[in-house]
Amino acid sequence: MIYGRLLSNYWATDMSDKRPNILWIYIEDQDPRYGCYGEPLVDTLNIDALADQGVVFERAYSPAPVCSPSRSAVITGSYAIRNGTHVQRSSRFPGEEIYLPTGTKTVPELFRDAGYFTFNRGKDDYNFAYDRSDLYSVGNNSKDPGANKGVQAGGGDWSECPADMPFFAQIQTNGGKNGYSLDAAADMLCKLGVENPTLVNPDDVTVPPQYPDLPEMRDLVAAQLSTMLISDIEVAQMVTHLKETGHWGNTVIFLISDHGAYFPRAKQMCYEEGLHIPLIVAAPGMDDLAETIPAGSRRNEQTALLDVAATSLELAGITVPEYMDSTSLFSGASREYIFSARDRCEWVVDRTRSVINERYHYIKNFMTDRPLAQINYRSVWPAFVKIQEMYDRGELTTAQALPYGPRPAEELYDLIEDPHELVNLAELPEHQQTLSILRGRVQDWIEDTDDKGQYPDDPAALKITKQQFGKMCIDPIFEDL
Repeated sequence: MIYGRLLSNYWATDMSDKRPNILWIYIEDQDPRYGCYGEPLVDTLNIDALADQGVVFERAYSPAPVCSPSRSAVITGSYAIRNGTHVQRSSRFPGEEIYLPTGTKTVPELFRDAGYFTFNRGKDDYNFAYDRSDLYSVGNNSKDPGANKGVQAGGGDWSECPADMPFFAQIQTNGGKNGYSLDAAADMLCKLGVENPTLVNPDDVTVPPQYPDLPEMRDLVAAQLSTMLISDIEVAQMVTHLKETGHWGNTVIFLISDHGAYFPRAKQMCYEEGLHIPLIVAAPGMDDLAETIPAGSRRNEQTALLDVAATSLELAGITVPEYMDSTSLFSGASREYIFSARDRCEWVVDRTRSVINERYHYIKNFMTDRPLAQINYRSVWPAFVKIQEMYDRGELTTAQALPYGPRPAEELYDLIEDPHELVNLAELPEHQQTLSILRGRVQDWIEDTDDKGQYPDDPAALKITKQQFGKMCIDPIFEDL
């Protein structure tokens, strides 16, 4: 399809009032289980209505299964392992700064250069040094605007946008982070004005087979599903605000998440459930985009969250820089391979690379000397504790025990026959050709990006991490710091 490229040329001829506003609704820690994705236990009427007015991407994947590497990739349109922004919560303190390559600009900077009003109402969470006032027109409240304050939060609203300017907006919602427990989800719904909220009943959920069917795991699944109800209300509020301020009908809306849910084998893990995210793009009331973003349509091919960057720029008539790995969802060829990476998450040292094609998922584990389920901040949650205890007693199935025992160097899963990734096909003779092809694609990706994860961590960054997390830093790389 070339319509999107022609559209870019069209916008460029008249920059006064034809360019669309672009809104990213960024929902944290949430897998695609809204009603429009087929989930029967939640009524997400507002998200479903938005989906009816746009395109639902069935198989969208994050470039990283954890917050800041994923966000750093999307905001630059480039893989985190290319830019060196692959370590969770890096470049946050003096002495460990990571700078983007010379000439690289973030998506909001490119929008500002093109005359857009920009803001991010929520956390940045970028793993590189930047001056926030270069990215966003408003909401830069730091006393030291040149410093990356970590999970830096800003403000702003399109009501502050001058009447003669379009806007590029990011609005973050806590999403799955509201659902560490059913009580937390209920509290948030009450804050949103829902009296006596009805949550998902743990007795009604189906626990995925990669986990034991425990009451604690049922509670965790029910809590996660209940956060969908929170997200639905927040989306409704944004839609209402767009309509009240006259921007419904000239705003392209992207509804996305940074990565999957917080289940034991999901967040921070390069499995399907850690990478699979919702992606909905809608342009309600915009006749000029009806062909590009057809209402009520669905796309089933594997799709990269990374491509939200180039798509947004192209819809605004802004040239997509050549250094970006991002390509348009609407005017380019679909991706044959979707890549992802997981590296050190604060004190948890690891390195995993992954590639997904139309059927198979290949995972390369570089650090087989340690289990996947290393101690992290969720290890004290009831479900995590119970599953670890069951592993210690030898009560888990082979698939359930995978994160806790010996770790294979390679994993291969058939996502059609085995969507929960229970059976590793990597050693089976009949799958060696597929294994070899996907292994080669990952190696090509590592070489093309000069994968920064293959090099030793910056000692300054390790020292700062040890100062922050103390006794949690038990990995040998923290010794003698």
